[in-house]
Amino acid sequence: MKVSKLNSNHLQERCNWLNTPDVYLHMNMQYPITIEETIKWHERALFNSSRFDFAFEHQDIIVSMTGLTNIDTSNGLVEFYIMVNPETQGQGYGKITTEFTINYAFNNYNIHKIYLYTNNFNERANKLYEKLGFQLEGTMRKHKFKNGVLIDRCIYGLLKEDWIKQSYYETDIKLEF
Repeated sequence: MKVSKLNSNHLQERCNWLNTPDVYLHMNMQYPITIEETIKWHERALFNSSRFDFAFEHQDIIVSMTGLTNIDTSNGLVEFYIMVNPETQGQGYGKITTEFTINYAFNNYNIHKIYLYTNNFNERANKLYEKLGFQLEGTMRKHKFKNGVLIDRCIYGLLKEDWIKQSYYETDIKLEF
């Protein structure tokens, strides 16, 4: 698998994924998302020093995009996100690319905690995060309006001290693995 910094060559794919029901069901954005909006988002992201976005490819197919946002080295925190190609979901790419991104974050930034948000009904993601050692830190009840109803949002956290005890922990992060 090959990993690179998200670039303009990945934007059409990102836009396509964001407009796929299996993806946008679990995201909290206004739909549909246009390629023009995606390009503008990327232009802003390029100059945002508090984020880093990755694209992962396997056999010339983009299988996942992950990111670290709200990088806060003063408080030692970073937020994580992931999107898996709708055509490759359920094949383990989410786990592999999440592991890589977590290792990258803990090895390259002065942070002690990674956190993320999910919709309470996103069982696949919640199970993955718990398997990797994230702990449910709270549920924000009726926190977002989605598909005509108020939904609960979960916040998960992973401490570096817990991560380094796991078999997933790695210090030798390569751009190809």
